[in-house]
Amino acid sequence: MKKSEYKNAILSKKKIASTYLTLLIETDNKFTVTDIVKVAGINRGTFYLHFKNLNEVAQYIEDELASNFKELEIDFRMSDIDHLPEVMIEKLNEILSKDLDYYKLIITASDNGNLMEKIKNSILKSISNNFKIMKYVTNYENFKIVVQYIVGGVVNVYTDWFKGNINCKLNDLQQFLPNIIRNGIKGIIQYNANDYY
Repeated sequence: MKKSEYKNAILSKKKIASTYLTLLIETDNKFTVTDIVKVAGINRGTFYLHFKNLNEVAQYIEDELASNFKELEIDFRMSDIDHLPEVMIEKLNEILSKDLDYYKLIITASDNGNLMEKIKNSILKSISNNFKIMKYVTNYENFKIVVQYIVGGVVNVYTDWFKGNINCKLNDLQQFLPNIIRNGIKGIIQYNANDYY
């Protein structure tokens, strides 16, 4: 496949996924492949070139999200514990900023399914699988509770922001959220910079 063909395939898939999400919101999940084709302005062959059915479109969106949120894995060093929340929120904003309109569609459409739960679990998994963080955790069960609480809160704040329930700029969230996160993290990670060196 030539580079231009590959790029066109990605754009077609993205257009189908965006249309799927739009129709999910507008029709309360009552639409067909024909509806997607009509709204997206593509032919049926293009749809079936990429997807067998609507379930595959939903799976594509979920897989793409999981892939994007893997970028949240952070190179963690104990000496940087005070900056970890800023780095996490900055990375999250960086991911979201790549395509704010698409993420807004995803988050708005998620009222009709468990997509936000999958986003939250993807972030949780990224944090929990980070060995460099985990080796400083003194009580895993407490760690799990605090991380679930923090991630759930962050996901809810971003959800409300995308839905227009919070009136501020994305950068304002980046300034405010790290202080909240930092207070939770310091309570569960044994902070002793001397242990790191």
